Amino acid sequence: MITVIADDFTGAAEIAGICLRYGIDVAFGIDVVPENNALISVIATDSRSLSEDEAYNIHLQLVSKVLKRNSNQMIFKKCDSVLRGHILVELKATMKATEKNKVILQPANPTGGRFIEKGVYYVEGIEIGKTGFVNDPDFPAKTSSVKELLLNRTKNHAFKADNIHLEGFNDLESDGIYISDCNCESDLIKALEYFEKSTCLVAGSAAFFEQFLIKNQLSLKNNSKSHQESFENYFLVSGSIHPNSVKFASELKQKGCPVLLFPDYFLEKELEENRFKSWISLIEKELDSVGKAVLRVSNQVVKFENSSLLLKQRLSRVVKEVINRTRVEEIFIEGGATAYNILKTLGWNEFVPLTELSPGVVRLKKKNEEVYITVKPGSYQWPKGLLQ
Repeated sequence: MITVIADDFTGAAEIAGICLRYGIDVAFGIDVVPENNALISVIATDSRSLSEDEAYNIHLQLVSKVLKRNSNQMIFKKCDSVLRGHILVELKATMKATEKNKVILQPANPTGGRFIEKGVYYVEGIEIGKTGFVNDPDFPAKTSSVKELLLNRTKNHAFKADNIHLEGFNDLESDGIYISDCNCESDLIKALEYFEKSTCLVAGSAAFFEQFLIKNQLSLKNNSKSHQESFENYFLVSGSIHPNSVKFASELKQKGCPVLLFPDYFLEKELEENRFKSWISLIEKELDSVGKAVLRVSNQVVKFENSSLLLKQRLSRVVKEVINRTRVEEIFIEGGATAYNILKTLGWNEFVPLTELSPGVVRLKKKNEEVYITVKPGSYQWPKGLLQ
């Protein structure tokens, strides 16, 4: 049995999708260890959005709870493929909880054009420090060195540079984190040759997790194609301003789906309660009359004091009110942080993963209730024909 802990919701959902692809029983929880004793348990956190100390404590507590329930569990730490987040801090907590001092870390995803060569990270053949990731609002890639990317994002928890071992190692002689070069799928497989359950942890991208499943002979069937479905009644929620997201909403509008943007008075620091309630009624009417609607915060960047947190909270509150007032059964959410905050606001913590609609796009069912949630990262595209 394996427990996967991810630092964001869509990363966790992507792992669940891979399990579905291979016919593996999988359980899914948000900040909780799922009660269902599935072969794979996936736990989504939002630690990438938190402080280093908060990320450390969340991982220490979760891993300890997992091992208390079953000390033979293998832990896979899901990391962002381009190394955003508090990766060293979270690995440090996981190492402490498991009492293991060696980690095989492989963030690369060669099929997705993300690879490591001579300790340098590349995206589509370009050094990551020269791509759009240099402008990431939370974890800008100010360097292309894998070691420096990791160390620069760790301020409060000391981690020695000498304990990060890059290319050229032949075995795991000393303690620390081992990251090999990776240019192709066979390099993902090769990295796992060093894995030994009793002495080390394994961490990395969804692509690396897929090879980890195969190595441990846990797949119950061959890699299958993603499941095709189409929906006419739904509530799509997006906090993303990615061009793909804006374009998709426009296409749905042309098909007759109402697209509702936050009104101007929702985009200010202070919000009048009576105006909030009247706008909820408008969304409710659209869903009742048309059977579907898209809710977006904005098509442009919105900035005011503490805007990111306030808009996130408002979006989650709107969704909760709408769901409580209507009979919405199909909810589609763009963006990991958006999905996490909405579902936490709703108090929904456990789900049954049902279908991988395409890589990274996963449909889940709320435990013990006929409500379905489909999620994807903000930069990904919805499968063609999914929403009518």
